[in-house]
Amino acid sequence: MNKKLLLFVICLLTFSFANAKTPSPTLSKKQNLAFQVISIFGDATPGKWDTDTDMTTTDGTNYTLTNVGLTAGALKFRGDHSWTLPYNWGGTNFPTGTAVVDANGITVPSAGLYNISFNTTTFSYSIIKQNVTFQVISIFGDATPGKWDTDTDMTTTDGNIYTLTDVTLTPGALKFRGDHSWTLPYNWGGTDFPSGTAVIDANGISVPSTALYTITFNKTTFAYSFTFRVISIFGDATPGKWDSDTDMTTTDGTNYSLTNVALTPGALKFRGNHSWTLPYNWGGTDFPSGTAVIDANGITVPTSGNYDVNFNISTKIYTITGALATKGFNYSTFSVYPNPAENNWNFNSSNEIIESIQIVDNTGKIIRSVAPKNNKTTIDASGLAKGYYFAKVTTTSETSTIKLIKK
Repeated sequence: MNKKLLLFVICLLTFSFANAKTPSPTLSKKQNLAFQVISIFGDATPGKWDTDTDMTTTDGTNYTLTNVGLTAGALKFRGDHSWTLPYNWGGTNFPTGTAVVDANGITVPSAGLYNISFNTTTFSYSIIKQNVTFQVISIFGDATPGKWDTDTDMTTTDGNIYTLTDVTLTPGALKFRGDHSWTLPYNWGGTDFPSGTAVIDANGISVPSTALYTITFNKTTFAYSFTFRVISIFGDATPGKWDSDTDMTTTDGTNYSLTNVALTPGALKFRGNHSWTLPYNWGGTDFPSGTAVIDANGITVPTSGNYDVNFNISTKIYTITGALATKGFNYSTFSVYPNPAENNWNFNSSNEIIESIQIVDNTGKIIRSVAPKNNKTTIDASGLAKGYYFAKVTTTSETSTIKLIKK
């Protein structure tokens, strides 16, 4: 009996050990579901070049996205949110083709909703635009490019969020409306600027100043906003070097400034919305002032110091002047006349070149900016309201502020 019992126990242990070593079908299936992450990435995608948009898969080979909003621009496929080769694919054909490792992005020609597929074995892809028609939403009014005659249409990828980028508005009224018509409820005005909630059939929103604006409107919540383009300095002369932008400030979307910013010897460029997209990318050859040139090399800052930087995106005139300069003019060699003036102020420096002049009103707003690069210049005062103004004048060696009177 004892031998039989011992044999039974040995058999039972052997069977249990064998079962413990055999992987269960369920476990193997779960392990196989840890597929690589494949995403789309690029300025055509929802996350632009900042955030991946992940695709879905059931087999680790065929990946898809349904009804994703794309805009005109470039699109790449990549693995595990990384550029590591060979999991980084571009291509030349649209809407279908075979992706190529490390190639340029696939060009998406227009905004819309797309169904996207990608096969990680064959590299075949498709980016098919859906036949979805959204309501047309536009801006209309004497503040808009078309005044009260022609609508300026906004763009959308989902029929809910509508946008306009870098549209020039002028002082006046603006309304949002649907299908180029006043038909209710698709006719919205409002009282708040630069952001607020639109109201059906209300008066137009008042735009206070001429500038380039980015406009957004949510057709569901009626929330709207008007924002100025971000202008920054960038380059090895700036605090962020070539890694991060240093944003300038503006009150009118035209004149941008930085006060007392630390610069070092090197190159400096102005650019818009933290991007090299033309025409919002400017360099230049002159220092400390000049007229910026699209896509030119960086402006050379020769010495370290704290500077006031000003840039007008309409005239492209810039100044980069020592923020701590306190030396005043020798008024025996510098003059402004007439002062008070009715039509013009004449500036004259007998010894030095006048690099730049900024006319500032009593609120601190820059209303005139010139870079004469001469020892004489005239500034038109005829269109200014009567009162006191200040001229920040920079010559080759010094900076001073002069009080002006407009009569």
